[in-house]
Amino acid sequence: MTEHTHLYDLWLASITDLSNKKKNSLLAVLASPERIYHADAAELRATGMLRAKDIEKITGRRDLAPAEKARTLMMRRGIVYISREDPRYPERLRQIYDPPVGFFAMGNEAFLTSEATLAMVGSRNATPGAERTARDFAHAFSEAGITVVSGLADGIDAASAEGALSGIGSTIAVLGTGIDRCYPASNRALYDRVAAEGLLVSEYFLDEPPLKGHFPQRNRIISGLSDGILVVEAREKSGALITASHGLEQGKNVYAVPQDIHRRQSVGGNQLLKDGAKVVTEPGDVLEDYGPLQPAVKTPSVDAEAPAVTLSAEEAALYHWLQKGILTVDALVQVSGEPIQQINALLMMLELKGAVAVDYGQITLLAGS
Repeated sequence: MTEHTHLYDLWLASITDLSNKKKNSLLAVLASPERIYHADAAELRATGMLRAKDIEKITGRRDLAPAEKARTLMMRRGIVYISREDPRYPERLRQIYDPPVGFFAMGNEAFLTSEATLAMVGSRNATPGAERTARDFAHAFSEAGITVVSGLADGIDAASAEGALSGIGSTIAVLGTGIDRCYPASNRALYDRVAAEGLLVSEYFLDEPPLKGHFPQRNRIISGLSDGILVVEAREKSGALITASHGLEQGKNVYAVPQDIHRRQSVGGNQLLKDGAKVVTEPGDVLEDYGPLQPAVKTPSVDAEAPAVTLSAEEAALYHWLQKGILTVDALVQVSGEPIQQINALLMMLELKGAVAVDYGQITLLAGS
C-alpha cells in the first residue's frame, strides 16, 4: 500500500457519520477510497445507494489535511490502519456480514492471525464470582494457546483481559470508541497494558467518542475475530447476547457458564443454555473443542541475540525492549521511562543501522541485522 493510498483510506474512515454498510456498498461499485474521493455528486448519485445528505457528507469533506494530521498522530502513537486490501486483514473478519472497511490497531498485530481465538463476554456489572471465573478461565485459555477476545468494558471484559495477560498468551480488545480514546477511563492501566502486550482494535476513527450505537456494532467484530464465544454472565438484555447471536449467525460455537438462577445477571446466560449453548463449568469444556494448540506467546518470534551491528548502550537498552515484543513508541515510553523524543531519536539510529524498520509507527525487528 502506498502512502498516497493510505491517506485516502484514512479520509474515508474519518467520515464517521457515513455507515460502514454504505461504505462497503460504495467500494463495491467504485472500487477504492480514492475513486470515492474524486467522484462528483452525479457519479455518487448514480450508484443508487446514497441519499442527498450522504452525498453531501462526501463531497463536503474533500480535504486530505485531516487524514494527514491523523497519520502523524498514528505514527507517534504506534497506531496502524488495516484496510481490506491489506494482507494483514484477518480472514476470519472477511467472512462476517458487513465486515469493517478497515480498522485501526495498536499493539502486536500477530494476534490477528492467532491459531485459536475465543471471545469472552458478559455483564459490565458482574458479580464477584463471575469476574473470578472470567479471570481464571481466561488465564487457562491463554496458557493453552488461545487468544482471548473481549471488549475492554468493566466487569467480565476487563477480568477476561486481565486473566489472558496473566498467562503466556494474550488478548485482543475490540473498542466501541476510537482507538486513541480509553473508555471507561478507569480502565486506563489495562488499556495501556493491552497495547503493550496484546492488541487494541477499533473500526472507529481515532478519537471517536463512546456513542451508544457503537457497542452493538463492535460486537460483530468481537465474534468475527473469534472461533467461539463464551458468555460468562449476562442479563436478559445484554450486549453479550448480541455477540453470541452474531456468533451463531457466523457459525461459531457458543458456550455459557451456568449461574445463580436467583440473580438478574444470570438470566441471559442461563437462557442461552436452554437454547442449546454448551455448558462450561471448567476450561476443559471449551479446550476439548479446540484440540492441541501451539501457545501464542506475547513476544513475537525473533532472534534473541543482539543484532550484528554495533549499538550504543542506549540503543542496546531500547533493542532489549523491542526483543520482548514492545513494538510501539508509546509502549516503549511506558516501559523505559524515557521521553518520547529520546525514543524516536534512538529508533532513527536503529533504523539507519538496519536493525529495525519503522512503518506508520509499527516497529519491526529485521532478521539478520
